[in-house]
Amino acid sequence: MVRVTVDPLTRVVGPLRLDTEVDENGIITEARSSNMIFRGFERIYRGQDPRDSILLSQRICGVCPVAHSIAAVNALDDLYGVAESVPKDALVARNINHGLNTISNHLLHFYILWGPDLANPAYGDVLSTFGNLGSSVWKEFLGRFAPISYKIGGESIPPGSSYVGVIPMKKILHDAGAVIGGKMPHQTVMYPGGVTNNPTASDVETMSSIMSEVVDFLNATSIGIPFEEWVGNTYRASSPKKAVDFFIEHLHELTERSLRTNDLSRSNGWGDVELYSALGSELIGEQIMGLPISLKHDNMSGYNDLSKIGFLSYGDFYNVEHEGYEPTSPAGDRFQTSGFMTSSLEYHKFDSAKVTESVKHAFYDDYEGDKHPYEGVTEPFTDPGRIDYQDFSAEKYTWSKAPRYEGIPCEVGPFSRLLIMKEPLVTGLVQLFLDNGYSPFNSFTRMIARMQELFIITNEVIQWITTDLDPNGRFRVDIDMSAAEDSRGMGICEAPRGALGHWVITDNDAKVANYQIVTPSAWNLSPRDSEGVPGPLEHALIGSTISAVDNWLGVDFSNPTGILHVGRSYDPCITCAVHTIDLTGKNPPGMVRLL
Repeated sequence: MVRVTVDPLTRVVGPLRLDTEVDENGIITEARSSNMIFRGFERIYRGQDPRDSILLSQRICGVCPVAHSIAAVNALDDLYGVAESVPKDALVARNINHGLNTISNHLLHFYILWGPDLANPAYGDVLSTFGNLGSSVWKEFLGRFAPISYKIGGESIPPGSSYVGVIPMKKILHDAGAVIGGKMPHQTVMYPGGVTNNPTASDVETMSSIMSEVVDFLNATSIGIPFEEWVGNTYRASSPKKAVDFFIEHLHELTERSLRTNDLSRSNGWGDVELYSALGSELIGEQIMGLPISLKHDNMSGYNDLSKIGFLSYGDFYNVEHEGYEPTSPAGDRFQTSGFMTSSLEYHKFDSAKVTESVKHAFYDDYEGDKHPYEGVTEPFTDPGRIDYQDFSAEKYTWSKAPRYEGIPCEVGPFSRLLIMKEPLVTGLVQLFLDNGYSPFNSFTRMIARMQELFIITNEVIQWITTDLDPNGRFRVDIDMSAAEDSRGMGICEAPRGALGHWVITDNDAKVANYQIVTPSAWNLSPRDSEGVPGPLEHALIGSTISAVDNWLGVDFSNPTGILHVGRSYDPCITCAVHTIDLTGKNPPGMVRLL
């Protein structure tokens, strides 16, 4: 047995440590996920005006700050009792703000945080054994996804065209976020009862122009057919079967056209999504397309015990056909509906009362059993001698708590959201994998779902900007400040990487008595719970191969592509899960200085 550790796994946004044991056949047999720093925002809020949480919580994460502002303002809408009267145009403005940040986040993840792994030299070694076709595939991977300052065997590799091309998209999407949000990141317009700004006709024109540039990028880079044609035949397909039929037929046309010439270039119709769709999956690439090789990402992270995994969505994006919304996010109330899906694909309505957290395996003072966030306690270890990431047998090994839904670990994120909202392409792909004896829960479907959601949200944001947003509309209602005395509120939404919840309780001075945040990375990267059940990422690693293409060229413990792909497919964000710690003893709770 060999111990293989990747630390840090994350390319940006905080350190995630993945510790594994791997057998002599290159199969991961044990895994631990450690988030290396403490968040502590729950302690910062104590004694504060609850309205401060909207601005403070955005400092949790520079990648998805808008999602935290949405969760915080939802909690305050509930706290002040105005959720059901927030004006329709305020909901539209919030949706646009949130959607722009989601698009930006998905582009960042696919092209900057995950895509460079396709240029791993291990794939070059494997593909070189497949003649001209293998060489052509490797040329495309390097030419599109290589990161900056990259070398293989001492030779400098130019940054990939897709990697470089997405950077200006990040900038202009931030520009659009600043138009609707006042500034970006950490926009300033969210307020209980609505938003504080009135968008102008000029703002609408500016955001529309930026979204046209985003669509141009998707057409030129991500997909080889027009964006509208892709969305029309997948997301708007009349059934999952028709969506998958279109998807497979489109890949068939590209494959038949290109196999004769070994030309998988963009000019021959291969967008990044089509290239990964055909080459990333053994089922689709080898079994259905007849290609001699694939990356076999559909053999990774298949959850070997399906009784210990579920799929959760809190629901996201307000229904803008009417004013107000229901804080509990009942089924069908939001554009992406809430729900819980079992591993046997049984749908259940979401009930926020079933969300709990355990600290048994995290660096916090223990409490009895699991607690709902309203009763949550965040008391970190203050003795550094009790914090040890190195001991693989230690009971406590991370700063993340262990969220559970009715006691079940849950994967959250685009795959869960699209599965629960019955999005045609993802639903059809799940059935395709099941019909062919494959697990539908894997790194490949997780990444395809993220890109499909990128296209869907892009389509919806354009609709909200150009059709639903009325600059002459009503954008706020007044709040009764006394409503915050001895009150409480829940704010739930979906950050780009998954379910995000804020729970706040106030005292008789209308100040925060308790504030708890349950983030998507806490769900996906959680440690074992009070029953010893691994979190989703830990579970997904067990049984996966350590090296490229199912250990095609043997086991290479020094280049664990299996850990890299499985871990990064969840879009891990540790600043969301954990943050800072003060061990000096000089600052009591509530007095931590923000930098």
